[in-house]
Amino acid sequence: MKIKLLLLLLLCISGWISAQQIVIGKVVSEDGRALPGVTVFNARTDEKVVSNSFGDFSIGARTHDELRLSRSGYDRVTKPVSAHNFSAPLNIVLLRTPYDIAAVEIAPQLTGVLTKDIKNLGPPKRVVALNNAMDLYMRTPLTQPLPKLTVPSAFAPPSMNAGMVDLGPLASLVGNLILRRKTPKPTKANYAETQAFYRQIKNKVDFTFYTKQGWTEEDIDRFIIYADQYSDLAKKYRKDFNAAVIEREMKVAYVQYVKSHKVGF
Repeated sequence: MKIKLLLLLLLCISGWISAQQIVIGKVVSEDGRALPGVTVFNARTDEKVVSNSFGDFSIGARTHDELRLSRSGYDRVTKPVSAHNFSAPLNIVLLRTPYDIAAVEIAPQLTGVLTKDIKNLGPPKRVVALNNAMDLYMRTPLTQPLPKLTVPSAFAPPSMNAGMVDLGPLASLVGNLILRRKTPKPTKANYAETQAFYRQIKNKVDFTFYTKQGWTEEDIDRFIIYADQYSDLAKKYRKDFNAAVIEREMKVAYVQYVKSHKVGF
């Protein structure tokens, strides 16, 4: 009797092993980069593996098993196993999770040495507010025209166009009206458009200038939000993305940013 039970048990184990197969796959990001450190979990067997430095993984599974792939900073993906996945590699794309970059105020670390602490404290709030107000005033268009030098009519040379209607201003006015109709007015970006624009900036704009100064990724995220608020980047360029122009405007915002912020140095 014991021998029959043992044989039955061996047959069951053999059948289970034959039904269990291996799924081989690769995990990449939305821009095609291999993603290491992705956790691959079989919900039926509780087996868990991690992708290697090339994004490759292998895990035991059966048809209709559910594989769950997750990595910090990316959306989780659930993939049902089909018979096709045992004969061809399973390619998975993880999308970066949209996130709000929280504003973080870094308090200065005082050392007790007055000469060093004065540099770390930065300018007083009133000085910063005054500088910002002056900068805004300098960038505001003039409300009154500047006086022009003119020659008295008694000394002016005779006009060859006297008595003729000057059509130049009228043509210019008509041209401006046509141009305004053709050029759509920029609109404010919504939340989803703003987040997508931030991801474009991080993928397409060169941040070597900032990383050479010791900026971390968190420092760069905070600065992107500041530059957007300072120059309306998302409003102006989310529909017509121009990396070179955006990089120049960020350099302008950087001059004001470093006056009132202390980042990874």
